[in-house]
Amino acid sequence: MDQCGGEIWSEDPARELNNEISELQARVAFPQHWSSGEHEQHIEKLRQLNYEKRRLRDQPGSSPMERTHH
Repeated sequence: MDQCGGEIWSEDPARELNNEISELQARVAFPQHWSSGEHEQHIEKLRQLNYEKRRLRDQPGSSPMERTHH
């Protein structure tokens, strides 16, 4: 993985997306660890990432493996 201007770049964006979704799911599951504003931000970011995952999965040319991988 390369570090590029503060952003982490990966050769497998689907894996990075799944990792980020998993982390946010854990944060949303334990709201007592976050302020109410942070919790709302986590929920919104999780919605956005799930939308992005569906969009990438539904693109023509995506492999069946990517579609079934969680």
